[in-house]
Amino acid sequence: MNKIYSNQGYLLDMCEDLPLEAVTHKFFRILNEIPNEESLDPKWLDLWNKLNPYKNSIPIEELNHIEKKLNLIKIVDDEIFDIKIGNDIKITFLLGAGASAPSGIPTVNELLAKLWDRARKIGREDLDRLSDWCDRQGIDNIEDLLTAAYISNFAAKNNSVTLLLDYFIFSGRRISEEKIPTRRRRPIGNSEIDVSSISFLQDTLQTLFGLLTSTMISAAPNTTHKAIVNFLQHHNNASIITTNYDGCMDETILKANMKLIKSIAGENRDENETDAVELIKMHGSINWAYCDSCQDVREFDLLRLKDIFENDELSFPVMGICKNCGGLRRPLLVPPLSFKFLMFPNLIDIWNSARQSIETADYIIVIGYSFAEADTYITKIVSRSMSKNRNQKIIIVDTNIKLVPALRKRFSAQIDEFDERRILKACESCDQILPKILKSLISEHQP
Repeated sequence: MNKIYSNQGYLLDMCEDLPLEAVTHKFFRILNEIPNEESLDPKWLDLWNKLNPYKNSIPIEELNHIEKKLNLIKIVDDEIFDIKIGNDIKITFLLGAGASAPSGIPTVNELLAKLWDRARKIGREDLDRLSDWCDRQGIDNIEDLLTAAYISNFAAKNNSVTLLLDYFIFSGRRISEEKIPTRRRRPIGNSEIDVSSISFLQDTLQTLFGLLTSTMISAAPNTTHKAIVNFLQHHNNASIITTNYDGCMDETILKANMKLIKSIAGENRDENETDAVELIKMHGSINWAYCDSCQDVREFDLLRLKDIFENDELSFPVMGICKNCGGLRRPLLVPPLSFKFLMFPNLIDIWNSARQSIETADYIIVIGYSFAEADTYITKIVSRSMSKNRNQKIIIVDTNIKLVPALRKRFSAQIDEFDERRILKACESCDQILPKILKSLISEHQP
């Protein structure tokens, strides 16, 4: 793994400060400032793609030279294909939204736009107003929206928290102490905080999110899921962790006639099921439901549920009635927000199972997972595991060329004497590159 020197960082930063058209005219000269023996930072590819509208202004000789040099950038580390594993090697897969994207399932970045499409069909004025406001403010992150709704609902019910938030964020300028006659009142300026409206909005957004994710019920597995199952049929010392709600991974395992260890809270592994596949769904699943009243959690037969839905025998239930207590059941889905532990304590056992799976792995194969800020706890689990097990390595399969450099930098800061070669990259679409990687891992051990 050749070293990428800091001068490239300076050149890239310089390009970010210039208009794209100006960068286009200077790109040939800038690239030639980097010695031929030095590896190019993958960020040059990202920058080059941004210059597409202006490339016709580059002389053909320079254009050919640039593309020839950029073709030398390694988007897949050769070391990956040197790894060969036996049955004593534990593999843990960590799947994110990118693993299911080829199945037509929206990623987190696409969820908010689709949520607003659903909201507009309802015809509620308050949701339309919120949607228009978010558009004007450039807010396009569903995590920010849902987190703000939960925080607002909590703060509105706790006067002290509301006042403290105002003090910390606005230095107390927005709420005047003279305008607070009693602790019962929570004025901001000349208006009262409408607790019921915030709570209703929060619940409505959660229901819309349930409706949105219910579209995943008809999604079909893609090459990524099938490649993992094919790998598991040759190497059973593995487990799968996913942050996705869809049933693509479950369906692929079940249709291959493999046993599936239930990872839902309260259900334990049968020690005799040595050949069963451990699938840990950290953020819930479209075929899980929990009761708001008694906290009962249920898992329903995914394939049967899918058949009923596809044959139009029954609509997908976003809300239902609990058989035990008569309360409301809803899908056990963790929306993209920052306070998962507070809002969904019934998933803590599952998160502990994921931690154990990560900590016991020799290799963690990350597929389409972005290590987003909302999932800091997963990043911390991985970082702690890499710190404890100095031989553990990560293979990251993701199209984001910035992800691996960022992780190497983060772990180098967190782990003493961290070797950056412990994080390997495959910067291609997972449904294209993953089958090749998994086949290579077991190529010398297949019968």
